[in-house]
Amino acid sequence: MAQPANAEIEKAFYIAQECKRYADQPAGNKIRAICREIKIKHNIANMEIQERPNGTLYFLIRGQANDVEIAIALLQRRLTKERRQASADLPEGVSALTVENLRRHDKELAERRQFGCAPCDSTWWKRVFQHKPVSRCNKCQVKYDPIPKDLEYGIGKFTCQHCGNTFTGWAQYNKPADCHNCNNVQVFPTEGSIGPRQSGPRMRTRNVHSCGMCDYGRVHPCPGYKKVLVASTPHISTGSTVSTFLTQASDLEAEYRDAT
Repeated sequence: MAQPANAEIEKAFYIAQECKRYADQPAGNKIRAICREIKIKHNIANMEIQERPNGTLYFLIRGQANDVEIAIALLQRRLTKERRQASADLPEGVSALTVENLRRHDKELAERRQFGCAPCDSTWWKRVFQHKPVSRCNKCQVKYDPIPKDLEYGIGKFTCQHCGNTFTGWAQYNKPADCHNCNNVQVFPTEGSIGPRQSGPRMRTRNVHSCGMCDYGRVHPCPGYKKVLVASTPHISTGSTVSTFLTQASDLEAEYRDAT
């Protein structure tokens, strides 16, 4: 059972000789100074440190559970060679705070979105954070919100549910296309398949473009071929997004950022 954040606990941990960051003659003074600083900043009731005959550093820390966990994380970041928190000291299901894990976390929070600037007749795709999907037009420098996902358009993949035929072509999620293999006119793009046209040679085909927007080939050219088919809305900053909170500096964050 997890300890309440304000519960008083006492916890011991070790840093082995081969993992110590400081091994020179004045190391003892540096270590004591770091311990004293962390003890004061994070309201630690008591912190004992001993260097065993084999060079291992032994720590005994007493205080509120949350403060003790933070103190251990900071001590390990500042006193070990790799400057990372030991996995054994992390709560269940929590990964160590490392540059690699932060990058992986950022990647999981990001997604590819489409933007369109009507005044500049420009459209682009960009990976943005889900909590703040904003991108700036390179031409006019205006910040935009993304196009709604169900209105994204570009090159997409289709799979006919009648005959299994798979094909690619211009697509918009809410517009069906015609399958030239069986003449089924209700083939919608596969979810997540629409994106920008990739560079390289195009596959030649005799099939004529046919979708719901051009009345299945009756209207030429297809209205969907407009560069900015759906325009983005200019972004209005509220100053209270999640990213503002996530990027606020703190003593703890500064310690972690210092390792990068």
